[in-house]
Amino acid sequence: MGNLKSEWTPIVKEKYISKVVRRLIEKMDFEKFQKIILFGFSDNMKWIYRIMKENNKDLILCDWREKFIAYDCGGKQLLSILEIKNSSKYQVIVCLEDINEIKDSVRFIIENDLQKLNYVFDNQVPNFPFNYENPYNLIAQKAKQRAKSMISDEQLFDLIQFIDQTSSVEGDVVEFGSLHGGSGAIISEAVDCFSPGKNVYLFDTFKGIPKSKYGLDFHWINSFANNSFSEVKNAFKDMKNVNVIAGDINITYKKIKNNLSFAYIASDTYESGLLLLNYLWPKLNRGGILAVCDYGSFPNCYPLTVIVDLFFEDKKEEIFVYKPAKLGIFILKK
Repeated sequence: MGNLKSEWTPIVKEKYISKVVRRLIEKMDFEKFQKIILFGFSDNMKWIYRIMKENNKDLILCDWREKFIAYDCGGKQLLSILEIKNSSKYQVIVCLEDINEIKDSVRFIIENDLQKLNYVFDNQVPNFPFNYENPYNLIAQKAKQRAKSMISDEQLFDLIQFIDQTSSVEGDVVEFGSLHGGSGAIISEAVDCFSPGKNVYLFDTFKGIPKSKYGLDFHWINSFANNSFSEVKNAFKDMKNVNVIAGDINITYKKIKNNLSFAYIASDTYESGLLLLNYLWPKLNRGGILAVCDYGSFPNCYPLTVIVDLFFEDKKEEIFVYKPAKLGIFILKK
């Protein structure tokens, strides 16, 4: 046998206590308040109650969700927060970290006029709804299981919001330049969430960018040929409203016959930008959004960026334009 002393390491409680738990405990004020309440059944509640119990501090445990009322935590039962005296002499430590749960709890507090209680919040999760808030995170998870995307999560989150914003606008949804299907997956899952039944059309050559008739597009020839029509089409085989269309988009774009609620141009070139802007804009219904993914992607997309500027130069009275800090431009048709 080896040396038992060197092989055995005792469990050190402090190693398992999160920074949030430490901070919440530091914010407890037993001198100022008559009662300290732990609110929101969670691991944080379990840890805080255990530590405070070991320090001979008596706390009230509660929740607003019916399923946790009368739950046991460290041997103590949870009450409904509605049973708690609504007094400014009480301090409430909100033990939750999930952003959706925290928002739900705050909504319950507001709707039940429990504002006299003094609440303390803390969490480690940054505020990026794409990863943490419903339904955006659910849309993102489903989409990433379908296909990978080359664009940033911030850009993908914008797409979800555009589909949400235009959910009540009639018309189909189109994307030009689908590549691996990642952004198309985000768009399709968002449509399924916010406006199920809308037709979605995803266009790409699936053979790379063809030679353009404009020298401004010289550097694009054969770019993005590293994809597969079969793979992308198969990714959407269970979504009957999604149509994946292969071919030169400078020709296939004419397959769009109906009016549109959202149009996404991610085709990079001057030629496609010129064609699509002129064809799609008249079909975009009022309240619809047209987004150009690569606007401002320099140096390759100078021509595309300029043609977008020129196209909307005389339309300022009928549009709302938003330019993110990095890439893209989004135009709302008033």
